[in-house]
Amino acid sequence: MKLVLTAALVLAQAAPIFRFETDGFWLNLHHFLYVLGRVESKMPDSKRDAVAGAPAEEAEGLTLLSEQERQAWREAVAVYAASVSKRDAVFDRAMFDLTNTLRRAPENGAAATLAIEPEVAAALDRAAAIYRKAWWERHRDSNRRWVESMHAPLQQYGKKVLSYLSRAYQEPWMQEGYPVNVSAWSNWAGAYSTNDSLLVVSSRSKGNQGLHGFEITFHEAMHQWDDEMDARLLKIAKANDLKFDDLLSHAMIFYTTGEAMKTVVPAHVPYAELAGIWKGRMGVYKPALDAHWQPYLDGKSTMDAALIALLKSR
Repeated sequence: MKLVLTAALVLAQAAPIFRFETDGFWLNLHHFLYVLGRVESKMPDSKRDAVAGAPAEEAEGLTLLSEQERQAWREAVAVYAASVSKRDAVFDRAMFDLTNTLRRAPENGAAATLAIEPEVAAALDRAAAIYRKAWWERHRDSNRRWVESMHAPLQQYGKKVLSYLSRAYQEPWMQEGYPVNVSAWSNWAGAYSTNDSLLVVSSRSKGNQGLHGFEITFHEAMHQWDDEMDARLLKIAKANDLKFDDLLSHAMIFYTTGEAMKTVVPAHVPYAELAGIWKGRMGVYKPALDAHWQPYLDGKSTMDAALIALLKSR
């Protein structure tokens, strides 16, 4: 019996739900410069909480630097403000290629050795020692504390939420655990995911704390099934002469993660409600999700029947 229990324990340890990375130096530096550049270049999201708080933290760190270091840092931010920070972290191919390269880069290496734009590499290398001096330790510690705060909900609710989501989408979870890159700052949303299993969660974002951080991490990881769900929706749409808007599949993720959370914590207020998602463009789908997707989640209809009804609702 002892051998069986030991083997089961090893299996559980070998197949986590998430694999957290808290110490990604270049990834964290890149995202800090990114949001500071968004503010400096006055991008539309520069007043959102997940971006607007960065300059105050920057100001604190600048007090620890010499005038020469402050100037070098400002130059690095200016490079980002003029180029990188104007890109969308999710939909711009050059942007997520850059981010993916940086998340895999060794901390003690040089950005100039990476396959990225020379001007961006120079800005990162110029800023690296300054970032280590003024901000990196607090950012890394913030990331580690955030992951520690996820341990309890993962242990208590993780398997049940995972089972609910996998059953709902009829898709397998990433076998080795979905990689989650924790960064002090990320983008306007505080968390995002995109190609090549890139998932970034901000440890600083107010919306990512506690059970909402737990929920949004599952939400972002569910984007691993975007291709499969979009293909299924498109096939059904064509077969029934219906239109398909890929905004629907994102609304389904918000809805499904929220419902999964309510099965384990009935009093939980889903992130979509907290963030006012249903008051925006996705709100047009909320009545149809209540009427057609919820019964499917409750086991009262088939997925295809629910998807046809959702597509017809528009």
